[in-house]
Amino acid sequence: MPKSLKSRSWLIVEPSADPAAVQSAGANRILLDLTGSSVSWQAVSDFSKAWSDMEPDQPLSFLLPPFLSGRTETAAGNAVRAGAVSVFLSGARSGAEVQRLDVILRVEEIRGGDAPGGTAIVALANAAGMLAAPSFERCSGRLRGIGWEAQGDPLSDTARLARATIGLAASAAGVVGLDAVSPTGDEAAFRSECLAARENGFAGKLSRQSRQIPIINHVFADQASAPVGRTISKTSEPPSA
Repeated sequence: MPKSLKSRSWLIVEPSADPAAVQSAGANRILLDLTGSSVSWQAVSDFSKAWSDMEPDQPLSFLLPPFLSGRTETAAGNAVRAGAVSVFLSGARSGAEVQRLDVILRVEEIRGGDAPGGTAIVALANAAGMLAAPSFERCSGRLRGIGWEAQGDPLSDTARLARATIGLAASAAGVVGLDAVSPTGDEAAFRSECLAARENGFAGKLSRQSRQIPIINHVFADQASAPVGRTISKTSEPPSA
């Protein structure tokens, strides 16, 4: 079965990124982005090999395009062949899509000579997925996390409702909750987002900006040993190091 995904910071990078620069960001996990054009996928093999040489004990995860794109199955195949420890399904609309991805991964694992079930799934719910949040419970034995995709102000009432919904869904499913990517470049605002996610029981946060990683690692420092879907502290700041 897939290993636990209790990591604080998840840095999303393009396949063409410099592995050394990615490593220096200090993220707990690296998420290789396959939501771009298929041309960008050509760099996956080179990045994966370089990363494996640098970080043999930290296998890559992969961000897959949504099923609506028509490219999810091909991307999943690429991820499995590259040795993905987990795949993140963007634009997840329901638990049924997680089940569909489970089947695709099983086929790809068998095709590659691997034991089925070794690749974990994290569902990143879109608006439809949030409305269907209860469907993620018991949808697949591979499901190890639920996150969400932000639109608009990450500190708006809508965002607060989204966090609460996904936090409860993750708790009900017995998996980790991961907060959405934030576009903000303001450090104080970003810290507020992290604190809001932490108070809603999230174990970590996704990011596309290396400079956000230290903040994520600090705010979620005490979440590594927290029960899934639960927070440890009710304070506004994590304990000092």
